[in-house]
Amino acid sequence: MSSQARAMDLLSSVSIRGVLALLLLYILTRAIYNRYFHPLSRFPGPFWASITSLWYFQTVRLSKPRNVQYALHDKYGDFVRIGPNLLAVCHPDAIATVFGTGTNSKHGSTKAWRKGDFYESFAPHIPGARIDGFSERDDAKNAERRRIIASLYTQGNVLRYEPRVDRIIELFRGRMGTLADSGEVTEMSLWMERYAFDVIGEIFHGREDGFGMVREGRDYNDWCHLMSVMPDIGASLMYIPWVLKAPYFAGMMLFRSSRDGIRGMLDVTKQANKSANARWEAMQKGEEHPTEDILTGLLNIVREKGEEVNWTVADVATEVWAVIWAGSDTTATALSSVFYHLHNNQAALAKLRREIDSALADGRLTRPIRYSEARKLPFLHAVVLESMRLHPSLGYGLPREVPAEGAVLCGTAIPGGVEVIMNSGAVQLDERAFGRDAKEWIPERWLDRDPGEVKKMDRAMLQFGQGPRVCIGRHISEIEMYKLLPTILTEFDFELLVEEWEVCGGWFHRTGNVMCKVERRQGID
Repeated sequence: MSSQARAMDLLSSVSIRGVLALLLLYILTRAIYNRYFHPLSRFPGPFWASITSLWYFQTVRLSKPRNVQYALHDKYGDFVRIGPNLLAVCHPDAIATVFGTGTNSKHGSTKAWRKGDFYESFAPHIPGARIDGFSERDDAKNAERRRIIASLYTQGNVLRYEPRVDRIIELFRGRMGTLADSGEVTEMSLWMERYAFDVIGEIFHGREDGFGMVREGRDYNDWCHLMSVMPDIGASLMYIPWVLKAPYFAGMMLFRSSRDGIRGMLDVTKQANKSANARWEAMQKGEEHPTEDILTGLLNIVREKGEEVNWTVADVATEVWAVIWAGSDTTATALSSVFYHLHNNQAALAKLRREIDSALADGRLTRPIRYSEARKLPFLHAVVLESMRLHPSLGYGLPREVPAEGAVLCGTAIPGGVEVIMNSGAVQLDERAFGRDAKEWIPERWLDRDPGEVKKMDRAMLQFGQGPRVCIGRHISEIEMYKLLPTILTEFDFELLVEEWEVCGGWFHRTGNVMCKVERRQGID
């Protein structure tokens, strides 16, 4: 080897060592700053969380919601540092400030804090379309989008879609009857998931019988599986240092489940575009098409005032895409929670059945079950609320940015520019809002308390969010629950075969192992 070559090798070696030394110095300096000099350094929390965002990354990616739910606050208090720039807050009174539901003497209603960077990882980026309502961080753009479509999601308008929900419920009844006749053991949380997907298929994709999940007893295009894989990957990506994102994502592609998840995401987008464009084409040609569903409602806006409000078929596809993510697993989890807790408490189940049977007998409730009637049943309403409170559909909180000037939450000064998370799995177990028995499933708490106390509890519920960014599809989810539950509980008996269900603690607080045997209820035709 020539002297010149040896010199080049030596220089190359020195350069690599120099880069590595600088990188190590940067990491060490950053760690020291995060731990001791960062504006959040005075807040308690896990040691590694104060050093690096990788602590929260692995909490999300490895499905450890208990790291950031009630147990975390029970150990450290109301304000816990869970990342270098991330603060978990548990106090129920902080909701009014963070979510913009409170008032102050100077400016009247408080303004909700802006959504954090996290939301950007979920945007579908459909060409020619706005960002969907969940992912949009700009409050003005979100408000504009919401004004365009809000009338379609009002309770009064959503009631028009009941016949389409009835069709899926009729399929569900048939499936339960078949299971009762066969004596087969079944997984009820799986059927709840299929039901929720099929309702979305009916009213957003314009498909009769939805995606056929209940009718055929299968996972259409592996979308249920998709929901168990991709949310954790997408949610965790925002908390991995930028230098590691590309290698991490490349590594994930070595696993078949991740590759299937990516294909599934692309298929959700493809199907949303297909549904919107096929319906639009039928409308343009004057062909027969369903009129009582949200898909037609969204496209009617395009036809009637699309240019005026800048609303396009691509925007409709984005809305249809988003509801698969936001409106399927969340509702299925809530339904599974109701089902599981009721069948773990036979006294409550018997009480609810007496309420439903009585309402059917005196005409306050009719078949097929109407939402407007079922929603007036006080114990049913209490059971639904309590089940969502004790087992919220999201395992993690959704981050909001503290205004640049900083803020005061419940007497504690919070520096500007950091992100705050309020986790429903912590707040909804707080004794200050729900009493000393907050960790117990007691539906009567919603009935036996002073109206002021009930309002206080309601203000501490984060199942659908709070404030101007509250879930726009809330009424759809409620219709699914309040119609299905009285139907199946009056017609079938379910024997719960397990002592404990499984909580799959990912981004969605999914449930499993709700194994049952089904029997036809005596005296019911």
